[in-house]
Amino acid sequence: MRQHRPHTRKFVLPLPRLPIVRVLGKPLILRLLLLLLVIEAIFLAESFTTLMEHALRYEGTARDVLHLLSFKTPEILDLALAISLLIATYFATQDARNRGELVILATAGIHWGRVIAFVLLLGTCGGLLSFLNAGLVLPMAKYGERLALAALQKDHVLSRINTSTDHTTLQTIRDTTFIATPPQDAAQSRGQLFVFQPNQNGNWRVAQSQDWQVTDPAPADTHTITLQSLSVLEAPYPSGQPKPLNRFKTAQASFAFQMADALPTPDTTRTAAEQLLDLNANQPAQLTRLVTRALMVPMAGLLALAALLIGGAGPWRHAALPLVALLMMSVDVASRALLAEWSATFPTPVLLLLALAFYLGPPLTYLLWRGEALMTPQRGRT
Repeated sequence: MRQHRPHTRKFVLPLPRLPIVRVLGKPLILRLLLLLLVIEAIFLAESFTTLMEHALRYEGTARDVLHLLSFKTPEILDLALAISLLIATYFATQDARNRGELVILATAGIHWGRVIAFVLLLGTCGGLLSFLNAGLVLPMAKYGERLALAALQKDHVLSRINTSTDHTTLQTIRDTTFIATPPQDAAQSRGQLFVFQPNQNGNWRVAQSQDWQVTDPAPADTHTITLQSLSVLEAPYPSGQPKPLNRFKTAQASFAFQMADALPTPDTTRTAAEQLLDLNANQPAQLTRLVTRALMVPMAGLLALAALLIGGAGPWRHAALPLVALLMMSVDVASRALLAEWSATFPTPVLLLLALAFYLGPPLTYLLWRGEALMTPQRGRT
């Protein structure tokens, strides 16, 4: 006689299967990437004018503008990821639902919970990307942008000193003013250089040279302006009785300087917004802020599915997505303010659990209640 083993039914987490990935994965991810590119382009175009003004002020090139624009990309990604996933999930799932592909999957035995699991898994990956971007990439980008602007200004000042132009340039270094005129004809590589020193042993001094050059001896940040065949005028400041004006010539004079003498040294200390995430540091407020921003991404995907169920086939379907987007922003602001206030009272693990409950609890509860309707196409559309 055969002995039948008792059949035990085990609970299996409805993870996404390959058919779900085929039906939703490619259209959703393509829409997500397209939306991210569009939003990045819009915000970069808005920043382009400001950064181009900085580059033109320091006589930068198009390459410098693109370099500065690259530092804006992580900041825009941090803002655009959640809203892009919300829109992409809504329309990709709506198309698959209306074409009857989700019904076919349900007929083939694919549980509706796997659709929710796929969106949640994709949102979790996006949340991890948002966490790393906000905690590491964005602070480095802000720090790099500040130093890049300082380097662009430094190169501009050094270029004005080294290179002759078609207009008169003026630069003050350690209370000494240098005025370089453009060359008078094509045979001259440089024009004249006038040097004004306001206080030389109580006298003012003006020097003029038609043969001068800038050298860069070691160390690299030290530069020397060498002037040949100078004509010098020197006199005391007037104090009632006229004083004689001294005029003399000298064969050579030099003036050594560093870029720190012409420009303030850029501060390499990271500001609060430029601090990298340190999980070992006791910073519950910063960690909570990063986690809540990351949780917005999976919440956005779940809210997109909820918007499909709430909108139905009636006129509310047109308002469901904007209302859900507004709800997402409102929940984020309220939850972040509440958790920031609690960060001084509750330990960090409790704060993270509360954030998880606030952001993912309500949409998951609603989807577990009505999620089966996701597999059914909308009927009676007007």
